[in-house]
Amino acid sequence: MRVTTQMLNRAAQKAGIPVNRTSLLNYINGNGSDLSMANAVSKTQKNTDAAKRSEYEKLENSADGVEKSAGQLLSSGGEELKASDLQNFVDRYNEMLKSLKKAEDNLDKFYAQSARNLVKENQQELAKYGITVEKDGTLSFDKAKFEKFSAEQSAKSESGEVKEADSAKTQTGEETEETAAKQDALFDNENGFFSRLKFLASLVSDSAGANVESFSGYYNGAGVMTNAYSNGKYNFWS
Repeated sequence: MRVTTQMLNRAAQKAGIPVNRTSLLNYINGNGSDLSMANAVSKTQKNTDAAKRSEYEKLENSADGVEKSAGQLLSSGGEELKASDLQNFVDRYNEMLKSLKKAEDNLDKFYAQSARNLVKENQQELAKYGITVEKDGTLSFDKAKFEKFSAEQSAKSESGEVKEADSAKTQTGEETEETAAKQDALFDNENGFFSRLKFLASLVSDSAGANVESFSGYYNGAGVMTNAYSNGKYNFWS
């Protein structure tokens, strides 16, 4: 069927759309004074995708930060910890959790809940190092509390003194085992808190990275995939 400019304008009138005096050819080529409906939709979609891409980029970066900081703390084994490293970990974790809460994807919601559950399970051990789990699931760091705990541990280690009330436990090795168990709850390389959180952060980063790629391309008014395709990201035959 042959479609003329007049037919296009009549259809526009019936639909209640203001008639544009642009020719049919200009509509097709997108050369009209106003954007065509297809281009307008494309522009809106592109802006939406750009916003989502930006959010996922923030999530990916924050998750990478958690993975890195948790790895540093894990490698320390709980020895000679620095307040700055703990503060950095807390900051990166809070950034990741806040980004996860903004995400609409069910997988991200699952990751957010998993992170909250993990810190809640270890909140008593974390508290000794000055890290507190807040009601909203975020973390806060008390440098003074951490330094006090570190000083006490150093004093005990240097003096070798043991309280009389705990001497029996020490002689049987019970206190040593209990202390080691609590230490492992955070710093164990296989199943400790920082090990598990590092792994979770890597999953969050991978998922966010995939979403960044997903929202990096868009269709133009002619229905042609641009950006991602033109960069070869989805050209499997190149």
